[in-house]
Amino acid sequence: MSNSTTPPSSEVFAKHKSAIQNDNNTNNAASGAKMSFVARFLIFIFIPSFTGFTGLGISYLQQMREQNQSREEGEDLHVVDFDRDFVTPFLLAMALVVVLGFQTGGFSNGQNNRAAALTWPKTRKVQRVRKERVIVEDKEDKKGR
Repeated sequence: MSNSTTPPSSEVFAKHKSAIQNDNNTNNAASGAKMSFVARFLIFIFIPSFTGFTGLGISYLQQMREQNQSREEGEDLHVVDFDRDFVTPFLLAMALVVVLGFQTGGFSNGQNNRAAALTWPKTRKVQRVRKERVIVEDKEDKKGR
């Protein structure tokens, strides 16, 4: 091969370095993107509403089951209570979604700004010192024995 057709190694390295930096910049821009407003709105409304309606539905099924069973005197029928059966699960799910939103930085999928939900305490590495006694016998002592 002639020397005129192959580019110098510094040019090849510069091209390679710029390609890697471009890949890193596009990856950082894509991974740091946050969810759209509509997606966040759906998370904040759908998950708590689904939880509340599930609680309300289970309470209604419990009431229907108790009505169909024979009941003894003195026992009260289960009554569907909107505050207990819908609002309480709704608020608990809303609190969970809000906490997860704070922990994930607004539901972003960025790897750089991600914080762990639980931070472990820092530990200090302890190096153990091992002392050994090595007894080396001379070759002359072995020959003499």
